[in-house]
Amino acid sequence: MSDLDLLVRGGRVVDGTGAPARTADVAVHAGRVVAVDDHVDASADRVLDADGLLVTPGFVDVHTHYDAQLHWDPTASPASWHGVTTLLTGNCGFTFAPCRPDDLEWLLLMLSRVEGMSADALSTGVDFRGGSLGDFLDNLDGRVGVNVGANVGHCALRRHVLGDDASVRTATDDEVAAMQDLLRGALRDGAVGFTSSQLEIHQAHDGRGVPSNYAAPEELIALAGVLKEFGRGQIEFIPRSFLVGYDDDDRALIRAMAEVSGRPVHLNTLTQMPHAPDGWSRSLEFAEAAIADGLEIHPMFASNRQGAHFQLGSTFLFDEMPSFRSTLTLPPAERAERLRDPALRAQMRTELADPTGRSFVVPWSVLRVESVRHERNRRFVDRSVTEVAEAWDADPLDAFLDLSLDEDLETQFVLAAPPDPRRRASTETLIHAPFVMPGSSDGGAHLLSFCGADYTTRLLTEWVPDVLSLEAAVARLTSIPADASGVAGRGRLVPGGAADVLLIDQSTLATPDAPRYVEDMPAGSGRFVTDATGYEAVVVNGEVLLDHGKWTGATPGHILRGGDTGAAG
Repeated sequence: MSDLDLLVRGGRVVDGTGAPARTADVAVHAGRVVAVDDHVDASADRVLDADGLLVTPGFVDVHTHYDAQLHWDPTASPASWHGVTTLLTGNCGFTFAPCRPDDLEWLLLMLSRVEGMSADALSTGVDFRGGSLGDFLDNLDGRVGVNVGANVGHCALRRHVLGDDASVRTATDDEVAAMQDLLRGALRDGAVGFTSSQLEIHQAHDGRGVPSNYAAPEELIALAGVLKEFGRGQIEFIPRSFLVGYDDDDRALIRAMAEVSGRPVHLNTLTQMPHAPDGWSRSLEFAEAAIADGLEIHPMFASNRQGAHFQLGSTFLFDEMPSFRSTLTLPPAERAERLRDPALRAQMRTELADPTGRSFVVPWSVLRVESVRHERNRRFVDRSVTEVAEAWDADPLDAFLDLSLDEDLETQFVLAAPPDPRRRASTETLIHAPFVMPGSSDGGAHLLSFCGADYTTRLLTEWVPDVLSLEAAVARLTSIPADASGVAGRGRLVPGGAADVLLIDQSTLATPDAPRYVEDMPAGSGRFVTDATGYEAVVVNGEVLLDHGKWTGATPGHILRGGDTGAAG
């Protein structure tokens, strides 16, 4: 019988603590690291030769939406392709537990709209049938390849207590108290935190705002206060005015949530936007001031590429504008008829002309045709909407809508942000702020628009060593987000820690400039993914999950109930 389950031999170990890299062996037994030494003299069931390779802890992604995908994809691809071994799901207030069985369909349809997921994939692939958060976690236990910390979402709480009124009005005091009790139950079941958002772009499949958008500040503060009773957990919240750096009301709300809970509050991704150029810096200043007052606030930075892919028939990206939202959520025939209405188009032009407070802004000169259904439109592929309009001697909005209508709203467009030195400079400032988390993957969501799972790989390949040292970058991807999210025992290669380990060939570490579209989801639906090279092995709890990028069939991931490491599992 061997002394060890796994021995990683002779790699360049960057242990996640920020300490200098050193050549060492990493010994693993029963899912935990038992030694990190210059030479481990012991037998092992499996030895991985790491000579010439970088050896790090597995990466921790604090902001994902893999709640649904984990039911059919244990690896949470493409996150694990990019070294993520621990992820937190249920962000932005969107979960489908706890829920009454009769509400499950509504919650899944809401997700299909607001998070850009295929409704057919959700109804086919999700085998959870409703119940408590504990029931949801039990259903995933033993079938995941990565470690999962599940948040409880505000929308599920509201729908459970208020029913359909959750999408209509504020809650009464009694209803808030009932939501608090439901949240307590979810935290006892193992939720790692509470999440919410209040954004105009978050509109459900029925054309109404998502339930959390109707919550009064007092409701959010009351729910945040429940975490104080448990002394653990985190809050994630995206307020209405995030784009401009939070107005006074939202600043007071964020502070109140942090104060009454005594817990970390994770916020949105900060990035320099042309129509709100100072929003990121105002947000950063707010976070710095709150931290100086003893609060724990964590915005995110984006090291991935910015852009979006979409078809007008399935996208949520225009939902901040009432004319688009009310039309694009109609049944197909009625939707097409309305999109031809000149009066509606006039209203759309008016709304497009005012980008104030909007998350998604469409410059026609940058928006390109990515693919078409009909041969007669193939001449427009890789041309901007402005160029299509010129070819047709039409207004850009008319050209955009007419081309889409000609193809049953299945014309594929891409909005790729060109390189911007101002955006890079702002991102560098954010990276240097130690309380700002790497993130913005939104993994498991926006599948037909965006894939940000490459943020880990890009941080290591595009920001090291010019902005961060290798050791600092690894810590930002491992121990720092683990600590900020209350995920105990992960993010460091130290004796007693969880054996989540990456073997990386830095000479081949890379990710393509653009994502690719694949049809590998339930019901034949598709998504965009970002590939990765250089991850020679991805080890979760001492078992190899990915070998040279290929899934081994193992499901060694643990459900991190309440943030507990679960490594001995």
